[in-house]
Amino acid sequence: MPGKNDGLWTAFGLAGSIGLNMVASVAVGLFLGRSADRFWDSSPWFTVGGIVVGMIAGLWGTYKRIVK
Repeated sequence: MPGKNDGLWTAFGLAGSIGLNMVASVAVGLFLGRSADRFWDSSPWFTVGGIVVGMIAGLWGTYKRIVK
């Protein structure tokens, strides 16, 4: 049943999914970067790179979500 707050809940859902997308992307980049640093003993370079790539991926996903 449609109500007067449907737009509000839609906005909350969009903001929540964008936030989750950003956090998940950075977390995956961090995990992969730390794993690569342990494997190649190159701390902190892959970790920093993974975080940056995760941030870029999160921003790209956010952009694609908003444009859609």
